[in-house]
Amino acid sequence: MWRQVIALANSKNGKPVPLPGTRALLSPNPKNPNFVRLQVNCRWGLPKEDFLYYIATGHAKMGRKGGRDDPRASPSMTRQEPYVQAIVALLGGMEIPDIAVVREVQRGGGREEPDPPTGSARL
Repeated sequence: MWRQVIALANSKNGKPVPLPGTRALLSPNPKNPNFVRLQVNCRWGLPKEDFLYYIATGHAKMGRKGGRDDPRASPSMTRQEPYVQAIVALLGGMEIPDIAVVREVQRGGGREEPDPPTGSARL
């Protein structure tokens, strides 16, 4: 699933991809494949962990110090909504089969796809 996010970020040959419904732009992060870059007024990284957390829970909101147990907050404690929502929409929505597989695996009840030959995680 994360590879699809990276492919989307690269879909304009390195030029930023507008995220519908937001003023944000999505672009690749050539130095670290576990992040893609988002930009509105400034540029920041969207971590793979925050994106997959949103897929699993539907939440990626700002967290507060001492509130790491808040299920609505993203793992990085940064607000990634509505940007993650726009990325999911560009990928086909929350109902696409790839997202259903990721949600099932993250909930611990589904089949986990084998790691690709590179040894990196499929998700």
